[in-house]
Amino acid sequence: MRNRLAAVVLALGVLASACSGDDDDGAASTTDAAAPTTTVAPTAATSSTAAPSTTPTTSSAPSTSPAPSTSPPSTALTNETLKPIVEQLVDSYDTVVAEILTDPSVASDPGNELVRQYLGLFPQDSTFANGALGFWASEASAGRFYRPGPRGVMYDSTVQSVELRGEAEAVAKVCTVTSIQIVDSAGAALESQGGVNGGEVVVVRVGDDWLLRDLTEAPPDDCPRPGDS
Repeated sequence: MRNRLAAVVLALGVLASACSGDDDDGAASTTDAAAPTTTVAPTAATSSTAAPSTTPTTSSAPSTSPAPSTSPPSTALTNETLKPIVEQLVDSYDTVVAEILTDPSVASDPGNELVRQYLGLFPQDSTFANGALGFWASEASAGRFYRPGPRGVMYDSTVQSVELRGEAEAVAKVCTVTSIQIVDSAGAALESQGGVNGGEVVVVRVGDDWLLRDLTEAPPDDCPRPGDS
């Protein structure tokens, strides 16, 4: 179950496996005793006790905040000038993924506003992005829905560093605190996860914009723990 949760958390890659501990303040993932043993093949909130809708939602209201700019700054491109752009991309990813996972059935609807927002963070026809959507849709078919855990948000990511690999590619080290509960269609808890996860995010420049390309698990050794000063 832990491996399956890890895959879900970062939608086939980002910030996946948690370290050791037994609650959201620690670094380990935890699984409820009620978790199912069958396996079914990327971090807004509603109450974990409320029954989620099982009907695909095609009119989910997107955030009213303007889309962040992912264009490079007018100054010379450096690791430091690129970092705010990567931070905006990672924040947008966390937010839209959490909203999709609340009712993952929307992942099968290419016209859904949340799906369009999610795909807009990646280059066109991204294998990574489309693979994640397919996985989330299968979670909905299995009657699995996602809610924030005790922290109130599923994902809270911090970009630790950004390193340019050329004029059109960079890699970022990211740390994410997760707090997730998986429920069935009646709102009953199936599984939960909380902890500190590490990841690497590859971003690429497409035209004038920087977009996400890959999100992969990495050791969280250098990630601060909640409560660290």
